[in-house]
Amino acid sequence: MAATPVMQLPVISECAAEGCAYNHDHACHAAAITVGDLDSPVCDTYLGADLEGGEPSTTGRVGACKMADCRHNSGLECHAPAITVGFEHEQVDCLTYAHK
Repeated sequence: MAATPVMQLPVISECAAEGCAYNHDHACHAAAITVGDLDSPVCDTYLGADLEGGEPSTTGRVGACKMADCRHNSGLECHAPAITVGFEHEQVDCLTYAHK
């Protein structure tokens, strides 16, 4: 399988993790996030700090996904058209995760 061009990586359509350094007005501005820790679809890129991260003109995308059991995952890359990130079980998760 060929690598996905950056401009075709899934967009983060909304992020409810207001305390994240990359989140500005419910939009992620990290160039690419990583999802998953093998057990949970956590946003590994989440950084809860009083810092401002990312580039304001950048639309956040999913660079890698470790959730091999997600129906949107192929070769540890997300192939959903877009994802939503938010709080689930008191952690910041990919809310688009869907078990195969």
